[in-house]
Amino acid sequence: MLVNFCTAQFQPILECSQMQLEGYHAQNLAKDFSQNNGFLADSLQRPPVDIYIRFPFNINIKHIYLGPSIGHHRSTLIELNVSHQRIDEKTSWLDNPLNKSNIINIKQLIFHRIAQILDENDSTQRIEVYDHDNEQSNMNTTKYRFSSNTHLTNCSTIKITIKRTWRLSSCALKYLQIWGVLSNTIPNELQIKLQQIISPTSNKSESNDDKNPSEIINEIPSEFLDSLTFDLMLIPMLLPSGHLIDRTTLEKCIAEDIRWCRLPRDPFTLESFTDITQPVVAQQLKIRIDQFLSEHRNDPKYRHYGRLLNANQTINDSNLFSYKRKTFDDNDKQSKRKRDND
Repeated sequence: MLVNFCTAQFQPILECSQMQLEGYHAQNLAKDFSQNNGFLADSLQRPPVDIYIRFPFNINIKHIYLGPSIGHHRSTLIELNVSHQRIDEKTSWLDNPLNKSNIINIKQLIFHRIAQILDENDSTQRIEVYDHDNEQSNMNTTKYRFSSNTHLTNCSTIKITIKRTWRLSSCALKYLQIWGVLSNTIPNELQIKLQQIISPTSNKSESNDDKNPSEIINEIPSEFLDSLTFDLMLIPMLLPSGHLIDRTTLEKCIAEDIRWCRLPRDPFTLESFTDITQPVVAQQLKIRIDQFLSEHRNDPKYRHYGRLLNANQTINDSNLFSYKRKTFDDNDKQSKRKRDND
């Protein structure tokens, strides 16, 4: 089963010794997407910029997905390298945080290049790197193949080097996903611990079939997938930027914006929603998604998506974002009245 190892539950250590913008540190890349502002180097920090992702166990890499831009900041030349230090019970911090003191200095590691990505297309929002040829194309997505599959096994550290940016923009990564499987060299004790972490994810499906998540995703039409979570959408929302995400994803993004006293905004362009530019339900796409799930209702792979709204039911979202904006507008009006009274 393929797993995204760049998540907090696997305790990766993300390091960047160069200047980073406050609130946009490298550690964000392992956070849940709703709490992930992404990575931005300080405007004074010019390329190259190195980000290291260290794992407390060895993995075999299958795919790497990343977002090369945040707002107008865009990375155009990115290099991926890996190191193969063997991790055992004495050097893994998965069970024992004290073992972090045994971590080898980055300068002592030997790295091998597995990909070099040059993409100056300003419409690219997602870059995908595979260990095989992948012809399936998605909107605003560029696909590459690893330059060598020889170095994709038993990886312990991944080095991401941003070598060039668009004009004078800062080095940026919106998100990072590292998909793979556990290495065969992992000691038994670590294997047991990791299976306990992974098993809740595998239990979401009530099926006993052997298909992994990537195979299931490949069966789902790409237009049905959330641009942020890469999961099947139930209520697709069309953003002002032209991207499609699920309504639950959008609500999480809005909740995070409100938590930081920001106006609800498009997670891709970071532009605030207005009365004119608001997300809307993609009604025709939703009908097609409902039909797709209806046709596969007996397939256990899709049972965990839950019961859908009636495909013919019109969804009224006129107040979904306006009430969130009202919170800020009312505060502004109250402040204005207070100043007038003074």
